[in-house]
Amino acid sequence: MVLGVPASVQGSSSRKRRWKAEAERAARAAWPAGDPPLTQKVLASITFFHVDAPLDTDNMLKPIQDALIGVVYEDDAQITDIRAGVRDVKASFRVFGLSEALASGFMSSGPFVHIKIEDPPDEQELP
Repeated sequence: MVLGVPASVQGSSSRKRRWKAEAERAARAAWPAGDPPLTQKVLASITFFHVDAPLDTDNMLKPIQDALIGVVYEDDAQITDIRAGVRDVKASFRVFGLSEALASGFMSSGPFVHIKIEDPPDEQELP
C-alpha cells in the first residue's frame, strides 16, 4: 500500500522519480525481510483509491511496475497478467478478508494505491 496519488506515465520525470521511490520504499517495508525478489511469473492487482481526481488506469501502471523491480520481482516482464482499477475512497465497499495493508490505506482517509502480487492464472485457460 502506498499513500498518495500515483504518478502518470505521462507525468514529469521528477514526479515519476519521486513516486517510484515512494512505491519502492513501501514495497521494501512490506516485503518479508531477507526474501529475494520473485523469479516466477506473477499477476499484479493494482487499485488506486482516489479522493477527487481519478487517473487513467493504464497511465498509472508502468511507474508502479517499475518501482517493484528488484524488490518484489526481478523484472516487470514477469507480470503476465494485470488487474487494475480506480475507485473513489469515499464509496461504500463490501470487503472480504480485509488485509492489514488495505485497512491502513482506508484508515489514512486520503488517496492511496493498493498493490497485490500473486500467482497468475493458468496460461492454458483463456479468460
